[in-house]
Amino acid sequence: MIYLNNAATSFPKPPSVIHAMTVALESPPVSPLRSNTSQQGDLLADLRRELGTLFNIHDQERIFFCSSATDAINRIIGGGLWSVVATSDNHNSVLRPLLNGHHPVKIIPPPPVLETLPKGSLLILNHCSNVTGNIIDIATIAYHAHQQGLIVMLDASQSAGCIPIDVDRWGVDIVVFTGHKSLFGPTGTGGYYVHRAINLRPTQFGGTGRDSRVIQYQDGEWEYEVGTQNLVGLAGLKAGVEFVLGRSVGCIFHRLQSETNWLIKELRGIEKVILYSEGGGEQGPVISFNITGLLPSDVGYILQNSYDITVRTGHHCSPLIHQQLGTWEHGTVRVSLSDFTTHKELETFIHAIREITGSL
Repeated sequence: MIYLNNAATSFPKPPSVIHAMTVALESPPVSPLRSNTSQQGDLLADLRRELGTLFNIHDQERIFFCSSATDAINRIIGGGLWSVVATSDNHNSVLRPLLNGHHPVKIIPPPPVLETLPKGSLLILNHCSNVTGNIIDIATIAYHAHQQGLIVMLDASQSAGCIPIDVDRWGVDIVVFTGHKSLFGPTGTGGYYVHRAINLRPTQFGGTGRDSRVIQYQDGEWEYEVGTQNLVGLAGLKAGVEFVLGRSVGCIFHRLQSETNWLIKELRGIEKVILYSEGGGEQGPVISFNITGLLPSDVGYILQNSYDITVRTGHHCSPLIHQQLGTWEHGTVRVSLSDFTTHKELETFIHAIREITGSL
């Protein structure tokens, strides 16, 4: 099988991830602040430090873990008394909490026109589109957004692990990430970073293992990680982050961008292929296209059943961007790479697309 659906969940995982989770399952349970073993707290502290290195976050204690990027986004949106502005290329993990919640919400096309936005708003930006693969210039946007008095949140779900992220230099206030994509962790892992200047009220309360005598918090003395953490999953995520650090995210990005741009060039040369990804220096490892005369779902079916190639078809949980692309009715065919994708696999994919279009 050729797996080209890494924007959904990466596959395969590094062997070290599987090993780390197996060791965690076979070892006595260790829960930070709830255990007397010598390893108490080391896993989460080490993972915070490694993510801080990967994302360039100096204040690593402000990195918190939860079950997914969706979980993190709901906590952030629900934890502030703010109006929210989001660009229309955002994922449903952003759009649905906003449009089904109680905050004043404005959805705008990218790139955002910052001068029109009310001060104090939370501006939610998608670092890399999971439909087209376009990467935004977050450093420039964040700089001008702060000049307009905005709070900047970056959804790095699609970029964490395969595109360099520099939180402190960019001046981003909040970052959300998931573990199961290019960080090579398992599903059910993710987290977020919140700058200390932001008083984010928790939306979940419960046991933490700290001072169990405290039942009612005073303002600002919040705890953000409640309940028993997914420590087996986070052990796998830690191994995935270490894999990325060992490879260097810069090297991963350079290789994937080169392969993705090669793929775009090849697809652009095939008659009947309609391409929605531009390529170039702002291209992430995600491509969307269609074939004239075939529904995206038909293309996916043919690739899976005739060529054993897995892609994704449809709207990819980002519906509003399809209005802009003109693909609202049926969506697109999406191809997404990981560090394990080989050039030979991409050549096989291009050969399959040539055969499909040649038969029409």
